[in-house]
Amino acid sequence: MSDQKIFELKQKEMPKDELIKKIRDELSKLCRTGGRSLSMSVPPSVDDFDMLVCEAMDRLEGKN
Repeated sequence: MSDQKIFELKQKEMPKDELIKKIRDELSKLCRTGGRSLSMSVPPSVDDFDMLVCEAMDRLEGKN
């Protein structure tokens, strides 16, 4: 299985309550640091703020 597929499965399998908590925690950290806590990793991690938000948007749009 490719790294991309493994990544997608990890995101899709994350429970909704865990996804929401991680987004809230990261958003609070962004607010406290004036945005300086934002980081993006290469390759991406399922816990990166941008990846968490993208997963939430996909679920809201019914893609997951």
